Amino acid sequence: MYQLDLSILYFFNRTLASPSLDSFFSALTNVHYWFPVYVLAGIYLIFRFRWRGVWMALAALTVVAVTDSLGHYIVKPHVNRARPCTMLSSGEHIVPWIRLPDGPRSDPSFPSNHALNNFAIAAFFFTIWPRKRNAARLFAAALLISLGRVYEGLHYPSDVVGGAVIGMAMGIVSGIGFNALQVRWLKTRRPGDA
Repeated sequence: MYQLDLSILYFFNRTLASPSLDSFFSALTNVHYWFPVYVLAGIYLIFRFRWRGVWMALAALTVVAVTDSLGHYIVKPHVNRARPCTMLSSGEHIVPWIRLPDGPRSDPSFPSNHALNNFAIAAFFFTIWPRKRNAARLFAAALLISLGRVYEGLHYPSDVVGGAVIGMAMGIVSGIGFNALQVRWLKTRRPGDA
């Protein structure tokens, strides 16, 4: 399994390497560049769905907060897998040929929180969104962002797969819970309530 991890890592990190992809993935995986997108998405949800949109936006924020905390504070310390870019006492990285176009990271590797959070949001909206094709685009974005972490040498591919599986499970459960609460709320509210 580790050799397969290394082979896929080598393909993304070394074989595909180029200055233009370095810049692209550095921007794509930097959460600070995504803040305007999140704000616009929240405004769209509220404008399009009114109060339901407010609850969708709040639920999405909750999903990200929970998955991010789960990955960072519980799973990563428990698994404690070193990143491929971790520096050994000899001065070499665990994976000696690793490229780090966006610099190294030192916290544990499994799971990739980028994969965990993005696949959780994709699965959440896929579960609650009436038009599945629109929500499915979120999976494409989640996959591209996650592969960017492999390209940057910050995660093994299995870190991304693990994060995606955990994230999708949490997103689906959250979506089912959101739908159940929404149906219950709609049934119990008074006709004049908005």
